[in-house]
Amino acid sequence: MMRSARYSRNGFTLVELVLSMVIMGLLMGSIFKLADATVKSTRAMVDHQSEEITRDAFFTLMKRHFEELPGNCRMDLLPTSESEPFLSELTFQNAPVSFNWGGIPMSAEAMRIITVKDLDGLDIVIEYFDEPILDTDETLAERGIEPIASVVLLEGLSRFEWNVLDGRNLNVERDEWPYEWEVRNRLPTFIELTAQFGENGEVIRRMFWCPTKVSPVTRMRQLQNSARSSAQQNGANGGGATINPNPRPNPEGSRGGSASDRAKRPTGPPAGTGGAR
Repeated sequence: MMRSARYSRNGFTLVELVLSMVIMGLLMGSIFKLADATVKSTRAMVDHQSEEITRDAFFTLMKRHFEELPGNCRMDLLPTSESEPFLSELTFQNAPVSFNWGGIPMSAEAMRIITVKDLDGLDIVIEYFDEPILDTDETLAERGIEPIASVVLLEGLSRFEWNVLDGRNLNVERDEWPYEWEVRNRLPTFIELTAQFGENGEVIRRMFWCPTKVSPVTRMRQLQNSARSSAQQNGANGGGATINPNPRPNPEGSRGGSASDRAKRPTGPPAGTGGAR
């Protein structure tokens, strides 16, 4: 009897086992919650950084694109909706673009940036075309034209609006800049983009400058006219030979030959005269 009582004091009761399991479960649950919160926080931070990198890359792309537009580029900005969120189409033509698509080099004569409404917000899509799309008033569907490549640049926006400022009318208030541009022979001076990422995101405004450039066609005509004028002037001067109207006499030739010829001539008296007496 004494030995069984001693052995019973060295074990654990059922209540102690249950309490230890409950405490262990609470500790494990706390550890898992802490780990899950850390993973979610890290994932949210990575997603936020990725979104910022994507935004900066998009704004950099737009800045470089507007600054490099050639002088003969045609730009059309048309709204495609009359209520919020406003949708638009920004089209560029005569602005050649080269890129690789699936490892295949391609080139486009026209491109457009369109705003597409989705369940999660607005998507910004860029489309490339291998033929002009602004030559007629017919739609792309009526003409049977489809893009050769399409890329989604941004997703999940709640606002994406373009405004333009004509350099010939700088007195317009900034809030009254038009949403349309259909001038065919020139580009606007400034283009403003207002974007909001998410329902409660910060409203971002970016201003892009379109520098005035000479059209390549105009520049080529100037070079051709200059070359034609030079050819006509050279032809009038005798087939390209340049005639000096006031030639200078050769000082060496006035003395009866060049310096080398004079050096070969004898300077003393003729042979057989005996010299001076």
